[in-house]
Amino acid sequence: MKVTKRDLLAIAAVVVVIVVLIMITGHEKAKRVPADEKHRAYYEAMKKGGNRIEVERGCITCHNSQANPLPTKHPPKEQCLICHKLN
Repeated sequence: MKVTKRDLLAIAAVVVVIVVLIMITGHEKAKRVPADEKHRAYYEAMKKGGNRIEVERGCITCHNSQANPLPTKHPPKEQCLICHKLN
């Protein structure tokens, strides 16, 4: 069976797709929630089966425009635990 130029292009395309998938797998862009004393209550609430939305309401008490402002490029959403995972 003869391998044509078309076959080689198809194989190259598959290889490129596989390489891209491997490169983007496992990378986390967001930081994890620190496992420190300030965040202990949130860890405990989630461990007890707390509602994510209710737990996230506590984040705004410290992470607001006065106390601990978010970076300028931070998304405006109040859905902290969707991106920031607990350790």
